[in-house]
Amino acid sequence: IDDLKGNLFQQQGDVIKVSITSLSKLDPIKTYMYELFKEYGFKEWNDVVGLLNATSGKEIRSGTHRLIKDREHLLLQALYPSMVEKFVIDASPGTISEPIRMKIEEVDTMAEYANGILYVDKETLNHKLSIRKWEKGDYFYPFGMKGRKKVSKFYKDEKMDLISKERQWLLCSGDHIIWVIGRRADDRFKVTSKTKNILKFSITE
Repeated sequence: IDDLKGNLFQQQGDVIKVSITSLSKLDPIKTYMYELFKEYGFKEWNDVVGLLNATSGKEIRSGTHRLIKDREHLLLQALYPSMVEKFVIDASPGTISEPIRMKIEEVDTMAEYANGILYVDKETLNHKLSIRKWEKGDYFYPFGMKGRKKVSKFYKDEKMDLISKERQWLLCSGDHIIWVIGRRADDRFKVTSKTKNILKFSITE
């Protein structure tokens, strides 16, 4: 079983991905599923086996772990206390440490580019800033694209798994999304030739 786990279980951070195609080839499946997952506290083995053919997003939990069907994989993750879903932040220069470490600066030029850096026109930030998770119905205007897009559709197009979606933070001005942090900025807040004050957001870890 340990050798089988070594072949099937792909550790990615604190998540273990297991190929459903590979699991489905095991026979007898229920016996193998029991041996593979018993140490994680699961007891309802019909439900565990049933995940293989369940719809994407289906989840079962033990006292210590959760097992999620995500398209072609089962995702195994230890349970952890629920995180605060929204943090209000100050738009003035400085650093924040929650929920992620980020530096905020006023700059004269856009001299550095990376996925973890965002430049915005400060005058477009008319509301209090916050960092929060996705909410149903969220949309934004992706930089470089015409029109708006639902954040859920953006996540799907980015091929993000369920846990990555849960972990993704959004930088917002009021109800408007400024940045799907580390992935895509909103076009409405971009720096233009008319911009007088540039604000730079940098992820520092």
